[in-house]
Amino acid sequence: MFAIPGPHIRLTLWALAVSAGAVALTGALQASADDLGAFTCIDRSGGVAGAAGTISAIRIAHHDGYDRLVIGFATSNSMPQYQLTQQATSDFVRDASGQPVTLQGSAGIRAVLRNTDIATGVPADSTPGLPAIREVTQIGDFERVTSYGVGLATPACFRVLELSGPTRLVIDVATPASAATATPSSSGTSPAPNSSTAPSQTATPLDLAATGLQGQPAPSGNLPIAALLAGLLAIATGSAVLLARWRWLRR
Repeated sequence: MFAIPGPHIRLTLWALAVSAGAVALTGALQASADDLGAFTCIDRSGGVAGAAGTISAIRIAHHDGYDRLVIGFATSNSMPQYQLTQQATSDFVRDASGQPVTLQGSAGIRAVLRNTDIATGVPADSTPGLPAIREVTQIGDFERVTSYGVGLATPACFRVLELSGPTRLVIDVATPASAATATPSSSGTSPAPNSSTAPSQTATPLDLAATGLQGQPAPSGNLPIAALLAGLLAIATGSAVLLARWRWLRR
């Protein structure tokens, strides 16, 4: 028979188990943030050829180190084709009228979404006045090609995420505080329209669908399962040791 450890030893074991669980969970959360990828200063394109969608929401919010623009689709199981083009000014041209429009800021990103339309009630213009994203305006809705102009405070690198359940196109624009970590462009050439440079995620990040002006910043990406389970197991083991000690003391 094994001797039952003394109370102080059991408490020490419990504390070590809980600490190990906390470390594992912290590592999982950090890895989850790293999974988002780096900011790059190149034009982006992606989506599935022939996929159709109805734009149902435009959400904008500030997160730590970046501003996030989420374009949500209500009727699409796949990401419609899109193209994101950087420009050195916030001057845009409306489709198909050719009318010029100047947005807030000094630079911009033109977002073109093919085989799409817009649901009733989606705002045509938003001016959140965030550190990077100053204004988002619909500048085109012609022959199932929808365009948006994104006015930026200054030229900035960005990253793109394609999310499912529901389908969302996420554009994260680096704010000045995180600009030093951005990856500079080695070429101004845009990727081919049929090749996606954005990672496609089949699982829905935590509460990303609720990201908006009134939403709270939520961690994105999927927690590494092994690290998460290890952390929970360690905490459960420590709790079991504590419960056993409590029952032993009541004898």
